[in-house]
Amino acid sequence: MDIVDIEKEIPFPGFKAMIQEPLKNNDPISFKRIKRIFIDVPAYNAGPFRYLVARLTGKNLKEPEARERWNQILKHKSAMEEKLGRIVGIQTAAADFFDLMSNAKEYVKFSNQSYKDLDPVRNARSREGWIDRIYTPNYHIEKLKEELLRSKRYKHALSALLFDIDAFHRINKKYSYATGDEVLKRIVTIVKRTVRTVDIIARYSGDRFLVILPNTNKREAHELAERLGENIKNRSSHMSEIAESISITSSIGQCSENETSPGFVKNLENALERGKKVKRGAVYAI
Repeated sequence: MDIVDIEKEIPFPGFKAMIQEPLKNNDPISFKRIKRIFIDVPAYNAGPFRYLVARLTGKNLKEPEARERWNQILKHKSAMEEKLGRIVGIQTAAADFFDLMSNAKEYVKFSNQSYKDLDPVRNARSREGWIDRIYTPNYHIEKLKEELLRSKRYKHALSALLFDIDAFHRINKKYSYATGDEVLKRIVTIVKRTVRTVDIIARYSGDRFLVILPNTNKREAHELAERLGENIKNRSSHMSEIAESISITSSIGQCSENETSPGFVKNLENALERGKKVKRGAVYAI
């Protein structure tokens, strides 16, 4: 059965209403991916949504729960796209949704909860410890290794961006180290509000941070880096402790299949160093 046939025959109840109509026109790439999943393994009729969720996320659910989660994933995908201003692939949305569920202290059905209420940044006060994780030594290497293995296993793109705060030493010198620490925390909060739940933020060194971007190619990482730079510059200008706004310089790259995590980060660091000598407040690719 080819792709055209599967679309015409609508192989199971719910295919048209829950897959074709939400995705075909809005996200044809994700729609094509899902059709290919069902073409590759036709023995899914006993539980198509159970099979679909398992293929996208590795979660083994019973069919009724899988159908409910699928509807919630679609809503989550739409909310992510509204927040990020771009199309989010169905696999990324599904992984992000389950990550959000697993980290929530008390899960509330997504259909009865707005995206901003589930957003981990807006719930930061009730979810203590995310700042501590970001500042944990070698956290970035451990998480990057995990995501490298995951990207190779599922053949996903994996990108990362490394940024530091331009002339941060002047803030410490002009005001105080306590003010500098507060600025760092606020910038991390801005980053959390800009990236997806599935993205990983880690302190690399000093005022330098690494953002790991699962299922993201270099072009998407570049767009995110530019948006992050604008958000930090605009939102940090409201900090009462400092008169000037803050800018960041970033380097971005997509990790190749045979690359090691230390080598990848080193390449990001080298690109960042070279870029800062040319022009600060910009994005440089490796």
